[in-house]
Amino acid sequence: MGRYSECTYFHTLYDAVEQCFPAVGHNDACTILRETILAPDDYELDFNDSTYTKYQLLSLIGHTLSKSCILNNKEETHYNILETAANVIKHMNDGYITQENYSEKQDFLEDISRKEFMLFAALACTKAAEEDDTMFFGELVLNIVRFRELKDLIENYTPNTVNEETTVQDFERAKPIYKMLKSLQSLGYNYNFSAKERTSLDIDHEQDEDLTGRFNFYNWLKRLMLLQLRKEVSLPITKGSYVNIAPPAENVSHMDRIAQLRGIYNKRRFDRNRFNMLEQAKDTSGNNDEEG
Repeated sequence: MGRYSECTYFHTLYDAVEQCFPAVGHNDACTILRETILAPDDYELDFNDSTYTKYQLLSLIGHTLSKSCILNNKEETHYNILETAANVIKHMNDGYITQENYSEKQDFLEDISRKEFMLFAALACTKAAEEDDTMFFGELVLNIVRFRELKDLIENYTPNTVNEETTVQDFERAKPIYKMLKSLQSLGYNYNFSAKERTSLDIDHEQDEDLTGRFNFYNWLKRLMLLQLRKEVSLPITKGSYVNIAPPAENVSHMDRIAQLRGIYNKRRFDRNRFNMLEQAKDTSGNNDEEG
């Protein structure tokens, strides 16, 4: 599945449903999202005394994700992101890399990765809802690309180490990147890297396959939901709350596998009293037959 297959930030989709419907609890929000993504096209969900089509819900979730991530305050969000990125470049190359410097870098990568996922999920939801808003889609793609570019810049121009001295060469190499990020801040939300800069800095994401018209966003949503469900089923919430099913052995037939699963779910603890009662009933039944 490629990018995002670890479902690291999947909880942001559940959060978006809760933001759409504040009166809905977390468990119900999870159910709504699952049914919205996996239900047939003509399926309708009834809750809060209202009926929603899956397309209406996908659209609501997508726009909620985009607003909560960045599009509600674009100028301020991008200014702050560029400021943090510039500081990470500076602090990771200006002498001694402290634990604080390294944590600043990791926190930035974590935050921007979460935002990138949220915007990609917003794009997938609204595309799956069959919206026809070219400007909105273009803005989502623009911001996803920007986040990917900034992540690459940090990865390419900061050491992946801590509690070590940086070299003069590291400093000289990072200095123009720092100046470039600071200058981009002055351009506001409309900043952009040129094609030449993207290529020379090795941060080009303009042609990413998952941002093209060929990419099936709805299939991506369904695969991601199934991966998340697999994670949720395999992790116990409370002791004894789930059955851990071992993977089937090789060369086991489909019918044998079904029988194996049935055996797992139908196992009972041996009940001596029930056993004696059944044996007694059998003996009584046998005696009656003989007497007849």
